[in-house]
Amino acid sequence: MKRFRERNRAVTGVVGLAVILALTTAALKFSSLPLIHSEATYSARFPNAAGLVGGDIVTIDGVKIGTITAMSLQGDSVLVSFDVGTGVHLGSTTSAAAKVLSPIGTEYLELTPSGSGTLSATIPESRTSVPYNLVTDLSGLGNTIQGYNLPVLEKALQVGQQTLGATSTPELTSAFKGLARISAVVGSEQNAVAAIVTQGANLSAILSKRSLQLYDLFGQANLVLVVLEQRATAIRQLLDATSSLSRQITTILAVNRSQLTGLLDSLQGVSAILAKDATAIGNAIPIVAAFSRYAANSTGSGPFADVGVPTLLIPDNLAVECSHKGSFPSKYSQVGCRS
Repeated sequence: MKRFRERNRAVTGVVGLAVILALTTAALKFSSLPLIHSEATYSARFPNAAGLVGGDIVTIDGVKIGTITAMSLQGDSVLVSFDVGTGVHLGSTTSAAAKVLSPIGTEYLELTPSGSGTLSATIPESRTSVPYNLVTDLSGLGNTIQGYNLPVLEKALQVGQQTLGATSTPELTSAFKGLARISAVVGSEQNAVAAIVTQGANLSAILSKRSLQLYDLFGQANLVLVVLEQRATAIRQLLDATSSLSRQITTILAVNRSQLTGLLDSLQGVSAILAKDATAIGNAIPIVAAFSRYAANSTGSGPFADVGVPTLLIPDNLAVECSHKGSFPSKYSQVGCRS
């Protein structure tokens, strides 16, 4: 193997220069080298260019992931092509939006990955949006103003000027002070206003979730009204009968007021007597209950009362004589068992 100094210096210089040029080119085109920083190309359709130009950055959540490579007009829309690093996954329903970095119109393309699978087709116009910047707003304002009826607008301004001119300075001052007070009140109660708005939003959300129940409730209320309407005649008759009864009761009370007053006084007297003798009545009730049981036992055999007499009051010979068959009543009135 030849030593370096023994080689042809011209050939060595040419080879070295070629290697240096190749390395320099690779360093300048490092991001475009295959298998190192390869990028995938996508496209999106916008209703207008929205100030986008080739070279604008492409971001996801504010992080640069590519650049816009080309823009072309296709019919009534603009086709924007852009490169994205292969490490970024874009779903099948990914959306794109042209946004601005400043009000004067520095745009960039923002992607929002979504959906399953991989984005393979052009993002349609339905999933793209364009921003408004100062130039666009002024242009739209000019177009809007051109559509106004300037003589009518001028007349309206003149009427407003005349109205303000006819209003006294103290009244205008008072009106502006009132507006200032309203602004101060609203500003001081901004937390309460925010709470009201939040609660209103929560209420709207709850009502939206309960819309089916509310619909059923309203339907049932309508059913109740239908039933009440069907029962209107019966309810009317019931009310008429109740009214007639109240009138009759009023008449009875008015005619028999003296008798009812005496009856109530008598009832009150009886109640007072019963209350006074409550202890005695309470003691008598058990005795009466026992008497009623004995009376029921003695009269339960027929229309007579069974009475038990002690045998000591009747002679033994009379008891034996009366116990024989046919001895009562006795055939002999002088002796035996007599009736």
